[in-house]
Parts: sequence; structure tokens; C-alpha cells
Amino acid sequence: MRDAAAGDPSGAVRRGLRQRRAGADSLWRRSCAFGGGACAPQAQRSAPPAPNWAAGEGRPLSDYALQPEQAHPFDPARLPQSHRVSAGETLYDIAARYQIPLRALIDQNRLEPPYALAEGRELALPPPRFHIVARGESFEAIAQRYNVDTRSLGLLNRMAPPYAVRAGARVVLPAMARAAPEPAPDVAAQPPPRGDGRFAWPLEGAIAAGFGPLPGGGRLDGVEISGAVGAVVRAAAEGQVVFAGESVPNHGIIVLIAHADNYVTAYAFNRRALVREGQQVRAGAPIAELGPRQGGGARLLFQVRHGGVAQDPAPLLGRR
Repeated sequence: MRDAAAGDPSGAVRRGLRQRRAGADSLWRRSCAFGGGACAPQAQRSAPPAPNWAAGEGRPLSDYALQPEQAHPFDPARLPQSHRVSAGETLYDIAARYQIPLRALIDQNRLEPPYALAEGRELALPPPRFHIVARGESFEAIAQRYNVDTRSLGLLNRMAPPYAVRAGARVVLPAMARAAPEPAPDVAAQPPPRGDGRFAWPLEGAIAAGFGPLPGGGRLDGVEISGAVGAVVRAAAEGQVVFAGESVPNHGIIVLIAHADNYVTAYAFNRRALVREGQQVRAGAPIAELGPRQGGGARLLFQVRHGGVAQDPAPLLGRR
């Protein structure tokens, strides 16, 4: 009799597949009997345990923090005096570029809402402000005094922990940082002003314009002393800085110092202030750097006021 499978090729194929499966199953079972782990059901792989940050495992978070060299693209102590606005540039872009507060940039340029900037406009940048480190003073104490986060102050000054500073060093302060006035130093320990007058000369140079009426009209309520751009301007006497910044157009940075007996001295046409408001200064202490003046060479405008009345500084200046 003819085999039924011979007339049904597909049936033969199915039988062959069943035989091969049975053989594979037998081989699988034998491997289990000899300790092979292939027959055991495979467990789903679990994610590796998260690193224990508290125990110091994994990459430290400090690796992801902003580094001092990344925090400020410019030397904060030598920022440009101005910035020319580019096409499409906003006030926020400029503040972010130089890492200065928006309010400081607005106040410096007397801007009004909506603060639109025209391409090519020159914006004055706030001059850097400094703190002179006293003997025994720590960086953390300086940050606390000006109510600034220690790390933020360190990044501004391109410093990394442990923020070591030495006496006499300059620490750059944020543009809007303010501190309570320092206690007045011992006047007896201060060096006397040069010469025999009430005030010392604030700048080495000759008087280029004197007190009183000017040729062609107008009046000069002080004296103009010739100098060089970048020359150090010094306090004419011991006192407290009551203003340091721009307030009168075309007069650059102005520093005002209040002295004993209701005297106030003013120093104008500077490019940079070296003191802050509320700071106590000694006679001869550096307070500013002389800047350029419109219409001529560098000159310091030096004024003396007593009880609010302008005085001729020349008779009050001591001998050189």
C-alpha cells in the first residue's frame, strides 16, 4: 500500500519539524540535568544602582559647576569704559556679556523705558569698584560685609577656593554692592598732609586754570591741575567718600570727600574711581585715575566747598 505521506509532501515536512523540535527539547533538558543554567527562566535586567553621592560615589557635582575661568570673559578690574551697540543687541545682552547688573547699566547711562538701543550707540560701562583687604581680613568676611555670596564674589574675581587674600590686595566688587560705612580710623595715626596748608595737592602738576571768572564768560568754582591720563589722584585730606561715580555730563568720574569742619573736596575729569561710597580715606590715599578731558589735555578739576560755598583752593593747598 502506498504510504500516505508520499502523496502529501507537506505532511512529511511537518513531521520532520516535529522531530527536530523534540530533539532540541531533549538536548535542552540534558543540559539542565548537568547543571547548565540555560534552562532557567531569564530574569529581566535591572538598572544599575544610582551612585551614592553622600558616600562620594560617582562624578562629583563640583565638576559640573561654573569654573572661575568661565565666569567672566573680561578682567573685572579692567573692563572697557564703553561698549558700542551692535545690530540687534539688547541691554540684557550687554549686561550678560560684561556680567554687570542691568540696573547698574541703566543708571550709568540714564536710560528710560523701554530701553531700546540704536545700533552704533556708545554705552558707558559702570567703573569697577574695589575693596582693599585689611590686615587679618578674610575673603568670606568681605563677601559678608557687602552681602554677596562668597562663591559669586570669587567667580567675579576669577578665584577658586580657598579664596586666599593678602592685606593690601584689591577685591573687585559687584557694581551694585553696598556696605555700611567703616568706623573712622584713628586720626592721630594718620600721616599729616604735605606742606603747611589745610589740604595737600591732589595731583602733581601746575594750575592750568584758576578760581573765578573765565575768559569769554562763565566761572570756575575751583582750579584745574594739569596731569597725564592715568595719573593717580589722591585725597587732599582725611575724610569719608560721599560719592564716586558720574553725575555731571562731560566731567567723567567724580569723587566727593567730606572732611572735618564742614569741608568737602571734589575731584572731576577722572576715568576710574579707586574708592567706594562710605569709605574712610587718609590724606594722600589714591582715590581715582585721571582721565581725558573734552577740549584739551588731561586736567583734574579740584574744588573745595565750606558749608556749601565754593572756596579758592589755591590758598588752602600746602607747599609741594
